[in-house]
Amino acid sequence: MKRLRFIAMAVVAVTLAIPVIAHADPPGELYMLNCWGCHRPNGEGIPGTAPPLKGAVDFLLVPGGREYLISVPGVALSPLSNEQAAEVMNWILKTFSKDRLPADFKPYSADEIGRARMTHLLDIKKARAALVTEMVAAKIRESEKQ
Repeated sequence: MKRLRFIAMAVVAVTLAIPVIAHADPPGELYMLNCWGCHRPNGEGIPGTAPPLKGAVDFLLVPGGREYLISVPGVALSPLSNEQAAEVMNWILKTFSKDRLPADFKPYSADEIGRARMTHLLDIKKARAALVTEMVAAKIRESEKQ
């Protein structure tokens, strides 16, 4: 009985997802297939597991933040090509932070993603915390909880 319930729920989930897949643009589809599971449909993230993407644009405003965004494992180790990863990162910033995107925003390139993938962040939480602390000090964010 539990197995039938699981199958029924899976069929419903797939059925509900089909219209989203059919109408999503290519980077949106890649986001849905590769990022949505942890960062959720609207970029809200999962507390304690995956940070929200809604405020990711803030990282562009502090030294090292741009590099951080593409050095996290979800980007650096993803199965996406460098070009696809760049498209998804640009889509994330434009979709979840379009009203806060800096006027001089330079989209990520495939080459930039490729260079970032050659190095690895050893302590992601520490790197993020340092950047968020810098954002708070620069009054880009009001608190470290954002």
